[in-house]
Amino acid sequence: MSTKRANAARVAGNDPGWETLKADRRPIDHNAAVQESAALQRQFYALWGHVVAASPVDLNEVLRTLIMKKIPFVLTGAHGIGGWTGRPRATQDVDILVRSGRNHSRAVNALRTLYPELEVRKFSGVTAFFIPGQKESVIDVTYPHRADLEATLANPAWTENKREGLRYRVPSLEAALANKYGAMMTPSRDMAKRQQDAVDFAWMVRHSTDDGQQSINLQELEALGEMVWPSGGGRDIVCLVQQVKAGRPIHVDETGRFIKTTR
Repeated sequence: MSTKRANAARVAGNDPGWETLKADRRPIDHNAAVQESAALQRQFYALWGHVVAASPVDLNEVLRTLIMKKIPFVLTGAHGIGGWTGRPRATQDVDILVRSGRNHSRAVNALRTLYPELEVRKFSGVTAFFIPGQKESVIDVTYPHRADLEATLANPAWTENKREGLRYRVPSLEAALANKYGAMMTPSRDMAKRQQDAVDFAWMVRHSTDDGQQSINLQELEALGEMVWPSGGGRDIVCLVQQVKAGRPIHVDETGRFIKTTR
């Protein structure tokens, strides 16, 4: 063993049982995961309201508004994958995926009416809502700019908030993985965010192997990977799944052209 590796072994020798416990996933349903992420967001603003302007956005009001307007959508982002990772986390914004054209315009107009105090800015593929003066959006209304996102809309997973009387859709497991793969592959995306995408991807793969959880349909995943990156994306995304299952890390390439794998 080299001196460098020997030194690393001495300083990084934590209790394996503790590390296993900290990496645990929970069998949580989609709506419970969505509500937990929303609660974590509210807790963040309650703790840091003296530093960060509190968001007026209420996740369930967003869902209710779109449902009442009969606008088909899928709740994506961190809210939409918490049931697949088994580790819901806080997030800054609510991500809504809708079809382009009329549905996108209707969704934007409905949310503009719900939150007239928010500033609306249009970007390529997304209309974002901001607290005036803030740099991070609190609602993103996206329309598909890749074929895998079209597939996300076409074949979602349904969930329900019985307390609020809301039935809505989140991505399927395979679509959620493909969406994260696409985000990792985007060279214009901030590297730190792409690393978070890799972490989310890994948690979803690992949670799919837990007892009682839905396993990944690799054939479907491969087809979605090809939609992200034709002529190779299907092979690469399946390789990434195998890599995570083998306990190896995902290395995000800075060029965005591919994901380095360790074979």
